[in-house]
Amino acid sequence: MAMLRSLLLLFTVFSMGNAEVNSFKKCPYGWRNFGVKCYKFFSQGVNWVTAEKSCLSLDANLASVHNKIEHDFLLSLLPSSTRCWFGSHDGNHEGEWLWTDGSPFDYTLWAPGQPDNLHTENCGEFNFDYNRWNDADCLTSLSYVCAKYL
Repeated sequence: MAMLRSLLLLFTVFSMGNAEVNSFKKCPYGWRNFGVKCYKFFSQGVNWVTAEKSCLSLDANLASVHNKIEHDFLLSLLPSSTRCWFGSHDGNHEGEWLWTDGSPFDYTLWAPGQPDNLHTENCGEFNFDYNRWNDADCLTSLSYVCAKYL
């Protein structure tokens, strides 16, 4: 009888464990998981505002980057030497960079001499010189990366 109770208890514990695993959310088809977010690269060239609006229509934002590991993951999504939009901007106050998803701007990897605000550049461009960041004219047509929480 004690053996039966032990087996029943083990069965219950393992059943609950499996139910919990099955309840984890997964990224939508075509999106790649990294940490607690899903990411997708879009090759169509659009301006920065259109890119952010496109991401918002998918319950996402342009991607934010908070460490080198996340930066390198984003690079892995891009075709070689592809420059693209991500969610950084200083459109509210020059030099005060923000992420469109509202997360803290706690990591940077600007290319040498960037950001330089040449000809009023207020939007973040990913994969510029040496796989680093640049401030670019928001009307430039680039591909983009969206990110959304699971």
